Amino acid sequence: MAAELLVCFQAYGQLYDTGVSISYADIRTFKKKPYLVGGNQEPTCNNCLVDDGLAGFCKRLTCPYPEQRNFLEHLILRAELGAPGYEAMLTMNPCDWWPLLQNRTLWLVGDSLSQEFMKTFQCFMYEFWDLDMVDLKHRVVQTDLVRDKVRLGWCANLLHGARICHHRVNDAPEYTAVLPYFYQGLTGKRTDIVMMNTGMWSNDVDTYTSRLGVFAQYYKLHKQELPYFVWRDSSPQFFHTPTGDFDRSEHAVCQPIGFPNGGLTLDKNNVLVSDLETSPHLQTVHEGGWRNQISRPVMQALGIPVIQTWNTSVPIWQYHKNAHDDPNHHDCTHWCHPSAYALWLYDSLVKLQELEGDIAKHISQMPSQQQLDVLDMKAGTEGIVVDPF
Repeated sequence: MAAELLVCFQAYGQLYDTGVSISYADIRTFKKKPYLVGGNQEPTCNNCLVDDGLAGFCKRLTCPYPEQRNFLEHLILRAELGAPGYEAMLTMNPCDWWPLLQNRTLWLVGDSLSQEFMKTFQCFMYEFWDLDMVDLKHRVVQTDLVRDKVRLGWCANLLHGARICHHRVNDAPEYTAVLPYFYQGLTGKRTDIVMMNTGMWSNDVDTYTSRLGVFAQYYKLHKQELPYFVWRDSSPQFFHTPTGDFDRSEHAVCQPIGFPNGGLTLDKNNVLVSDLETSPHLQTVHEGGWRNQISRPVMQALGIPVIQTWNTSVPIWQYHKNAHDDPNHHDCTHWCHPSAYALWLYDSLVKLQELEGDIAKHISQMPSQQQLDVLDMKAGTEGIVVDPF
C-alpha cells in the first residue's frame, strides 16, 4: 500500500513518506484519525492550513466534536465486530479513488443529500483539490440555453483531468430535461460516470413512480450514447413516525426507526434485525424503505447498478445536529458531518471498483466523442414538466 500511495501522491506533486501511513492498529487506539472522518494527509498537509470557505468546513466539519468522536467509535466498534467493510473504510485513503477519477468527471447528481455527499467527497480528496468551488451554472455550463435548465451545482477540479461535480436536481424529470445537453453544454465526456439519486422530493408512491418513469423512458432510448450510470439507493429518515419517513404534521425530535417498540439493530453481517411479529410495519424498512422498493426494479430493468447504503445508514440516527443553522429546524433527513455520507463514500468506491470492467465495456461501445458532441439527443424529452427553480 505504501508504494501505491507514493505513486499517487507523486502524481499530485505531493510529499509522501513511504514509512508513514495510517494503519488500522493506530486508528482503533485513536493514535491516528482516518481520512474518512477528517484526518489529515500523513505526514504533511497543505490545504489543512487553510481556514476559510469549504476548506475551513473540511477542517472542522459540522457535527459537535463529542459526536464526531462517537461516530468514529461506532465505526471502530463495527470493525471490531468483524462487520464487512468497516476496517477497510477506516483505512481508505484518497489514492484508493485515484484510478476511478483520473481523466474523467464523476457526477454526483441529485437533491440536497447528494449535495451534502459532494461535500464529504471533496473533504476526502482535500489535499488533491485546488480549493476552487467552480460554479456549475455560471462557470462550467457553456450556453445560455443549458444554463437556464441547471438549478445549481459546482465542480472540484483535481489534477490530470480528474473532476468531481455536483449537479443539483430535485427529481428525475429535472435531470432528464437537461441530459440531451450533457456533451453540448454541461461539458460531459464519454468517459464520465454519473452517480445519481432522487427521491426525497417525492412523498408518495404515485409521484415517485411517475417521475422515475420519465427518466427510465429517456434512458432506454439513449443508453448507448449516455455515460455510465450508477444509482445510489435512497436513505432512511428518522422522523417521529413508525418507519421514520417524513410527515408534514410531525415535528418532534429525531429518533431511531421503530422506537420505542424494540426498533432495529444491525448485526455483524450488516443485516437489519427486528421483531417483525410485534412490529410488522418494519418489514418495509428491512426491504430498504418504500422509495427503494420502487426504484430497485426500475434500475434492474434499465441495467443500472445500485450502490446499497441503506442498512449501514439506519443506525446513524443521532447525527442530525447542526444540519441547519436554525436550532429549531428539526431536520431528520440530513446529517451533520462526518456521518452517513462517509459510509456512502466507501460503499461507492467498492461498487465502482467492482464495476470497472463494465464501465470500460460501456465506453468501448459508445460513439466517439466527436460524434457525441454533435448528436441530437432530445428524443424522449417531449412534454417533460420541470418544477420552477
